[in-house]
Amino acid sequence: MERVLITGARAPISYAVVQQQVALGRRVFLTDSTSKVSIKNSKFIEQFIVTTSPRFSTEEYIREINNTVRKYRIDVIIPLNEESFYLSQYKHRLLAPVWVEEITKMLSVHNKYNFTRLIDAMGFKVPDTAYVSNQAELTDFIAAFPGDDYIVKQPYGRFGQSVRRLTRMELENSNFIEFPFMIQTLIKGTEWCSYSVALGGRTLSTSLVALGGRTLSTSLYLSNAHESYNCSTHFHSRKNDELKAIIESIIRQLNWSYQIAFDVIKCDTTGDYYFIECNPRATNGALFMEPAVWDLNVCEPKYEARQLIFISFYNWLLRPKKHNFDKLKYGKDIFWHPSEKVIFFEQLISGAQWWLSAKQQKVTVNKITTYDIEWNEDIVNL
Repeated sequence: MERVLITGARAPISYAVVQQQVALGRRVFLTDSTSKVSIKNSKFIEQFIVTTSPRFSTEEYIREINNTVRKYRIDVIIPLNEESFYLSQYKHRLLAPVWVEEITKMLSVHNKYNFTRLIDAMGFKVPDTAYVSNQAELTDFIAAFPGDDYIVKQPYGRFGQSVRRLTRMELENSNFIEFPFMIQTLIKGTEWCSYSVALGGRTLSTSLVALGGRTLSTSLYLSNAHESYNCSTHFHSRKNDELKAIIESIIRQLNWSYQIAFDVIKCDTTGDYYFIECNPRATNGALFMEPAVWDLNVCEPKYEARQLIFISFYNWLLRPKKHNFDKLKYGKDIFWHPSEKVIFFEQLISGAQWWLSAKQQKVTVNKITTYDIEWNEDIVNL
């Protein structure tokens, strides 16, 4: 029986991916560099192992992963979070195959500015973009691409933490900005997320999700967090053959293997698709994968709705709008399984632990949940 090591178990999608592996008859082992993991006591896993931080103790982390591979006779490693970059960097030293691309390819798309330049060079649409280091460069960009609002962000970041929508007046006021940063023209439209599993540029499965705002994961789905430019909590897989074909064309040109996800906006005015960023790792679109994809078989994703009910409810309390409440009425919780109901409530325990850690460190919950695994390599190819 094949043995799979899943890293980054804190990711909400881990529960779905574990069940997908078990459906294939595999034995599943989990690791993470925190014990604040909702599914660490799941009956579907053989063992949960806490490791050191890949960000702050990379060499030791790689040794611990190899020790786990030896001890539990692991056949394959499947990463689900930003530890993917460290596993990619040291891929040549790992004792089991790992589902990540080579580090140079990972970084070519992970850096938002580099990704924008790459996709533009490939002939696909991106917002007008610049990486500005001073007021003069910012003034030149605004003059070249006049508008009322712009998007500014850092080349690295997750959950939209660095993304801000600023007016022209705010950009001209130095109190609102700190150089350097990326600036892009604002594209108004429907925001899609994709998540694909591929092998040598051949797409095995692509799921698309349409969320009412900024998106995370060819499952295709839409984001419900547009007002805050933050992470989404409700995911509804949708079909979009046009966008799926575009994404799969990019994957072929990249000759990509394993997991990759894109954020895309369909412009309300022109109907064109603009590529915003790329995650060369697992995202929420993995919720909609069929188990067969992990056996490298071509298959369609599931078309359904999933959500993080407790967080969705909390967000509704913060923004009590009818459309946010309506979303609560459909979509199975990510952590719900009829034969293991306790995991549904375990998410409250781990969530409270993350919240306390964030308060102690005086940062946001989103930031604290990735702090020890982030890859923030800061080289920008200008």
